[in-house]
Amino acid sequence: MSAPRESSKAPWRLLVALVAGVAVGLALFGRPSGKRPESPPAATAAPATSPSPAAAAGTASSPATPRPPPTASPSRFWFTDVTQASGIRFQHVNGRTGRYRYPEILGAGVALFDYDGDGDLDVFLVNGNHLEGPVDPSIRSALHRNEGHATFTDVTEAAGLAFAGYGQGACVGDADGDGHPDLHVTGFGRSRFFHNRGDGTFVEKAVGLDNDGWGQSCAFLDYDGDGHLDLYVLNYVTYSLDMPQERYVVLGGRKVQDYLGPQAFSGSVSRLFRNRGGGTFVDVTRTAGVYKPNGKGMGLACVDFDGDGRTDIFVANDEVENYLFHNEGDGTFAEVGLQAGVAVSGDGRPKASMGVDVGDFDNDGRLDLVTPVVRQEVYSLFHNEGTLFTDVSWSSGLAATTGRTTGFSPHFGDFDNDGFLDLFFTNGEVVSRETGGADADDLARYGTPDLLLANDRVGHFVDVSGTAGPYFQRALIGRGAAAGDLDDDGRVDLVISNAGGPALVLRNEGGGGHWITLSLRDRGSNWEALGAKVWLTAGGQRQYRELHGGGGYLSANDRRLHFGLGGATLVDQVEIRWPDGAREVRRGLPVDRMLPIERKRP
Repeated sequence: MSAPRESSKAPWRLLVALVAGVAVGLALFGRPSGKRPESPPAATAAPATSPSPAAAAGTASSPATPRPPPTASPSRFWFTDVTQASGIRFQHVNGRTGRYRYPEILGAGVALFDYDGDGDLDVFLVNGNHLEGPVDPSIRSALHRNEGHATFTDVTEAAGLAFAGYGQGACVGDADGDGHPDLHVTGFGRSRFFHNRGDGTFVEKAVGLDNDGWGQSCAFLDYDGDGHLDLYVLNYVTYSLDMPQERYVVLGGRKVQDYLGPQAFSGSVSRLFRNRGGGTFVDVTRTAGVYKPNGKGMGLACVDFDGDGRTDIFVANDEVENYLFHNEGDGTFAEVGLQAGVAVSGDGRPKASMGVDVGDFDNDGRLDLVTPVVRQEVYSLFHNEGTLFTDVSWSSGLAATTGRTTGFSPHFGDFDNDGFLDLFFTNGEVVSRETGGADADDLARYGTPDLLLANDRVGHFVDVSGTAGPYFQRALIGRGAAAGDLDDDGRVDLVISNAGGPALVLRNEGGGGHWITLSLRDRGSNWEALGAKVWLTAGGQRQYRELHGGGGYLSANDRRLHFGLGGATLVDQVEIRWPDGAREVRRGLPVDRMLPIERKRP
């Protein structure tokens, strides 16, 4: 999260290491090109005797409810700010002191999850507090219950989440396998774990998740395949409020103070906690091979990148090389980021990577990576080639639209339901814009409109922000965001957290095609089926998703798997690979539905 800079020559040290590491990467991370061990055989059209939609969904926990098709709108892409109508009234407090303390500029996250099991997505918003002086108990994070149709009630007090502290990120997972999603909140100074009692309330518990670092993004995953959800917590830099804070820039011919960047501070160790069963954890950072004292982690994605059936871990680091921890299958990881081609940009430079998201943007059956960075560096898009990754930031069109902004929370989502993943980014500066002026407020100095890019279906992205609604003309200091269908109308909505500003709810009202959203339910402790993979075929198009932990920045997205279907009026086939490797096929599924799928009993 450094100051913007012009492109420089690649360090020879990194280039030499990159060339030398390719062979190692093939051995540790890759597999023969074209062979996809986790990808099922190409799907064929459903036979004439395919079961009816009702029969195909017969093992679901409840009947699927038909939803109306999308209505016409000014654009295929159109988002409306419905914050006022939603009932959410949340203001992020960054503890601004006027002395430019580093945590002030980082913001906070959002978690979308169904905490009370009523089928609607609820919204948890992380808040900061004062950085100097005592914590103000009236400044709190907030839980908003979805009353239906994306209208919300603040239930923070009633739910037992009325805590105060300088929060940063949040992640969701059922740590003890009791059927109720728990909540972990990271922060500057302290991280907290809240156990979901299953009656609409939470209780803070000590479960072995001791973390003395400056917590950022976090994610649940089952890295050892034992059916219990483990937890990875990113820590940022080593920092305290009594460290030197001074940095100055010239605005309007005057010297003014500004925020320092990560280069001013040493790195920090992120933590991997193994679930011992029953919802208690032990720190296995060293024994699992993920101990890295120089990391400056901000974004996190826990995904099986190479299709070997084991969850890997990608860490987006700020101004140092990104990490890709390859799961060796014996409880340990090997760091292969440089060899795999994701540690640095295509020209060999580490970037100021913020958040990260994963998605198969070209529908080739492989999960790709996107990481926003500071302005003038251009955001990174890494294409998964099956053995290594290629930086396609320029050839995809991403670089042409992102060189003038600083991004934080990236989101792959099919926002127009055409069967191809688009991209959304929250944006906001970390160093004052030269045009801000010495006497300008924070919005003028750091505010930037967010960005929406449409997938043109041939591997390129086009900026459609200018025609996607008035919101995209508004300059804010965007940080965390979460994507999910808040009103179950088949269109992916957004909830955005702005540093020192209001949380906003964007309703997706764009036109587009048909859709289906799958809610998977497995057996055992990992009932949410974290790590499951889904291949869907409809209208001659094949798409791939993995239900994974992490994604975005400091935030947790809707766990349901959304697929845009374009003009297809029937889903020919869905193949599911459950976390334990078992496969299951459903055929002839209806479209425009929220469809729960329970794993079939043997």
